Amino acid sequence: MCDRLTPFLHVLAGRAAFIFVCCLPLNTHAKTVIPLLLAESRDENGEIAPIRPENQKIIDYFERAMGVQFEIRRYPLSRVIENVSKGEGLAFGLSRSSERLKTMRYSEAVFSDFVWVVARDDMQMKFTGIKDLKGKSVGIVRGIRFGDEIDSMRNHLFKVEEDQPQLSSRLKKLLSGRMDVMLVNSRMAGSKELETELNLYLNEKNLRTEAQTNYGVKVFAKPFLVDNIHFTAGYMAKPDTLKIINAAITKGRRSGDLPALWRK
Repeated sequence: MCDRLTPFLHVLAGRAAFIFVCCLPLNTHAKTVIPLLLAESRDENGEIAPIRPENQKIIDYFERAMGVQFEIRRYPLSRVIENVSKGEGLAFGLSRSSERLKTMRYSEAVFSDFVWVVARDDMQMKFTGIKDLKGKSVGIVRGIRFGDEIDSMRNHLFKVEEDQPQLSSRLKKLLSGRMDVMLVNSRMAGSKELETELNLYLNEKNLRTEAQTNYGVKVFAKPFLVDNIHFTAGYMAKPDTLKIINAAITKGRRSGDLPALWRK
């Protein structure tokens, strides 16, 4: 009798297992994964530096607000611009220019960076506006643009010294006199705060040569400009994504959630 029942029990057990598996709840709320392209920066060893904490908080906010998951992809700035123009996900951290508008759409401004003029602390010059840079060599990270008006002055009013996105190498060039000043983007709204941070970095990373022991850097009190930062997408990407981002920006401003992140 038991032998006769055995095949039946096996079939019954198999059907029960099938019913159990089929009745398991499916994950119907899996988050959409969106590639997010960020320009890489390098530390003093040439390694890709981690995303700055203040920027990571902004990214985390939009993941929550949009109900998506970003797949972070770090590229050199020129490749970020090229790839997003071709439809590879979104980019974050780009400022607006007419040249870029030919190949990509922009969200509303997420936040504004201050662009500061930094010089060696024995530099005898004043900075009250862009005209004070006439004839000067100005260090700017390769690929960065500050709008059409500034672009029209590159290598006309002032000479551009194109830099790699590595703060330590930029500071070494400044201390050695290979450029007169350099432009530094920062969320900091005060020049003295940034000046203190840069000089601490010089000390911590031991970037001075023996001949530069007495040199530091200074940050001029007036910003070079205020630079709005956006999400961008190529024209081949779905326009709805930027609409959702803009809705998250509006909601975050009204609730105070986004401004609270900038202050942290």
